[in-house]
Amino acid sequence: MHTPEEIKLLCDFLKQTPEGNLRKMLVATDLTDAHFRLLMKLAKGGPEADFVEAFTKEDMGKLRLSAKEAPLKETVWPVCKKKLVALGLLPAEKKAA
Repeated sequence: MHTPEEIKLLCDFLKQTPEGNLRKMLVATDLTDAHFRLLMKLAKGGPEADFVEAFTKEDMGKLRLSAKEAPLKETVWPVCKKKLVALGLLPAEKKAA
């Protein structure tokens, strides 16, 4: 499990990095443009605390989803977390002993 500090740093990174550069880094076959747009909407659409809570609970928090975004809500967090860990933007989760 990721700490709130790690998630806050990620949120800050997403907010401060230009979207074009993030899109080049993140969008690929596993993390689609739709996943990317939803992640950015979560990061930039509300307070950092809401992003941390949504990330931790793997839900969409208070964010309203369009009809096209609603089907992604079940898969967005696992796909995004996997990609963010693979790129080194989040540390790999430690396995329980």
